[in-house]
Amino acid sequence: MDRRRRRGTAAPRPRILCVDDEPVTLRLVERLLEKTGCEVVTVDSAIKALAVFDVERFDLVLTDVRMPEMDGLAFLAAVRKRDEQMPIVVATGHATVDNAIEALREGATGMLMKPYTGQELIGEVERALERSRIRHEAIQYRFVTPILDGVALALSAAIEARDIETGAHCRQLGVLGERVAQLLGLPEQDRTTIRIGGYLHDVGKIAIADRILLKPDALTDEEYRAMQQHSELGAAIVSTHAAMGGIARIVRHHHERWDGSGYPDRLVGREIPLGARIICVADAFSAMTSDRVYRRALNEADAWEELRRQAGRQFDPSVVEVFEAAALLDDEPGDEERVPEGAATG
Repeated sequence: MDRRRRRGTAAPRPRILCVDDEPVTLRLVERLLEKTGCEVVTVDSAIKALAVFDVERFDLVLTDVRMPEMDGLAFLAAVRKRDEQMPIVVATGHATVDNAIEALREGATGMLMKPYTGQELIGEVERALERSRIRHEAIQYRFVTPILDGVALALSAAIEARDIETGAHCRQLGVLGERVAQLLGLPEQDRTTIRIGGYLHDVGKIAIADRILLKPDALTDEEYRAMQQHSELGAAIVSTHAAMGGIARIVRHHHERWDGSGYPDRLVGREIPLGARIICVADAFSAMTSDRVYRRALNEADAWEELRRQAGRQFDPSVVEVFEAAALLDDEPGDEERVPEGAATG
């Protein structure tokens, strides 16, 4: 169980429980960590610290090893039984290989060797907090991903119901985008974000009037500006949860151009989120090779030529190169229709 979530809304600054039987050390550590914006609670024994830990919320525990009544390793083990995810940094002046092995075995996530500098203390605490944050977000993201997949597929179906010419366009983009991300060696969470970003990249079109969305002729300047709003509208639609932040950035920026002439924010080059750069390329290729109400599809040879011609102008050249490799991979039958493992299927 994640005690931080169970105990309510996280405090605006990290809360650290410091345990040491030396008052001078406690005062010094408290001053150093408070300067970094942390809230520090100091306790001079492990037994007292357990009593405090049981009723208060903390983001990190810092403990000495050699203490009377209950030593730091026993305290570490007791904390770990209460909270499997709590980051725990062990500080000891009795650093031996055996101590280090035992601390790691009991679940320590960091270690400081006395005497340590203030910089070493702050660095180790900040690293432990960052690792905890990343792990917590990954766990949270993995938990909500099946729900996001199901909702995203449902929304993409709603988009396609309004613009039947696109067919499985949104789902194809999700699959292709994820494949590019995999070839780039991106971690699982980023690949998932890009897949769902592909599903939802055009979700803002739900708010675009049919007279514009389905118009068979060229759009007027006013109509084109209204159509461009779909990326901002889509980002607003999916920005309802912190876990959707990366997806929202893809939705907002998938029409940005490498040379800065895109919309809505005219980002340039690597200012554009990588996921948006990937979906931009996949979207353009899919659009060029699909029939639309206002034009017939290009043949694939012409589409590839246009994609390469625009590399370095509209598209990130390195993404175009990897996209070619991804698109040329042999597709399994029905690959564009696959539902990712764990997605809600009804």
